[in-house]
Amino acid sequence: MIYNAYEILEIREDATREEIDARYHELRDKYQKDRFLPGDEGEEASEKLQQLEVAYRDILTTRAEAEQASTFTEDTDYSTIQELITANKLDEAQKMLDERVTRDAEWHYLQSILFYKRNWFLESKKQLELACQMEPENTRYKQSLDKLTKILASNTISPDQLRTTSRPMDDGPRMGAGNGTCTGSACADCLLCNACCNCCQCIGGGC
Repeated sequence: MIYNAYEILEIREDATREEIDARYHELRDKYQKDRFLPGDEGEEASEKLQQLEVAYRDILTTRAEAEQASTFTEDTDYSTIQELITANKLDEAQKMLDERVTRDAEWHYLQSILFYKRNWFLESKKQLELACQMEPENTRYKQSLDKLTKILASNTISPDQLRTTSRPMDDGPRMGAGNGTCTGSACADCLLCNACCNCCQCIGGGC
């Protein structure tokens, strides 16, 4: 016989928590009283009381896990933050990112994009490395890290442009503003564009 906790409580599976609690207490009171009956009736009531306790606990545990899974799924929806980054609303995107409880690989990936767009290149690389460590098989993270590593190893960004501390108190002037790019290099500006910024059109002749 297949174990069904709801059948033991004699209640439907879509019952509310209040209905489950009420049914549990009703049956528990009945079995606690009947277990003192003589003979088989008392033994059967004692057995049912044990089954009732296990079934009630299993139902609550299963529902709690389902609720947590639902919350986690909702928490991993980064679409709003991606839209803010695309719109270059970096402060709003950062605020939403900071407010999130879950710091999964995608969180670090988006943080790397925000740091990159603020020209905090070393911090961006650190966040990409964390994302890759958490999800080593994610090709999107690995490709972004490879691109940034190549850029940092080239002469595209001068040493005095690199920051070594996270989140300076102010952004300062946007570097490379004179030629319409962040870093002074259109090639470097293409990093991470295809991830969530929808800037694929910025790619010209390639790096």
